[in-house]
Amino acid sequence: MNSPQKVLLVHGYNGVPEIFRSFKKQLEALGCEVAMPDFPTREDISVEAYFSVFEKYPDFFGDDCAVIAHSIGNGMLLKYLAASGKGLNRFISLAGFAEPFTVDGKDVLNEKVALINLSEIELAHAREAIMESFCIFSNDDHIVPYRILQDFPKKIGGEGILVENIGHMGHKAGLAELPGVSELAAGETRFEFSCGCIILNDKDEVLLEREISRNGDRFWCFPKGHKEPGETDEQTALRETKEEVGLDVEIIDHDPISNNYLLHGGKVLKQVVYYLARPTSGTELKLQAEEVEQARFMSLDEARELADFEYTKITIDEVRQKLNK
Repeated sequence: MNSPQKVLLVHGYNGVPEIFRSFKKQLEALGCEVAMPDFPTREDISVEAYFSVFEKYPDFFGDDCAVIAHSIGNGMLLKYLAASGKGLNRFISLAGFAEPFTVDGKDVLNEKVALINLSEIELAHAREAIMESFCIFSNDDHIVPYRILQDFPKKIGGEGILVENIGHMGHKAGLAELPGVSELAAGETRFEFSCGCIILNDKDEVLLEREISRNGDRFWCFPKGHKEPGETDEQTALRETKEEVGLDVEIIDHDPISNNYLLHGGKVLKQVVYYLARPTSGTELKLQAEEVEQARFMSLDEARELADFEYTKITIDEVRQKLNK
């Protein structure tokens, strides 16, 4: 796949956020041609007004192009792509949503958010006409409800990326830059991929391990590791589970839970898939001492409380949904 050579920056309700200015500088340093138009804001926002700006940039759509869009700009972009039949190489969404919601005391904002109610036709076009989509959202967005942020990548066939404590990423967030986004848009990101198991005992308690990182940090997570040549995802998950906690397990759900997060200042996108599994020959643990400090079965509530990272908590929530608990 070709890396994008042209990048269009699409702002939202309040105009150009500060992070867009840093994106422009970074992308130009990476050799990209960048456009950062002034779209309508606040009371002046309409679908037609956004479309009229998009029409001024015909060269910024196609298989050598990327778009970084913020907030309401996401929905406007996807509406335009469907209406025009155009596509993209790569779409980077910041605080994106596909359905309306309301914010107390924000009548004008609510009126404009109501415009972003994407139809199944518009969503289907996004899934077909955009080669890769990455949807960045935060755990403390003060505008868009968390559920809607989580659902957006699923609706457009993209990869959700949780970045903690960056708010709505607009003016109020006070962000001067957002590491990793420019590299992701320009195709410069390094990807890491791991597979693991979420192990349940006969009480539907989950096994959490306290991992020792390469730099000596400790954190609670699920067993996982990198693929070896010739392995399938499931084979890697089973092998890593055996190596890290000494358990033989069988996968009970072949539809994995996945999560993504940025590492090393945004230079690496870590992608992890987990399979629900159960032990096949007892639950006595034998830990890989150099990588695992401790491990034990616990309730989903305790696991969520212990989890150090928000993306681990989200994974536990998805386990609960699968178990209907």
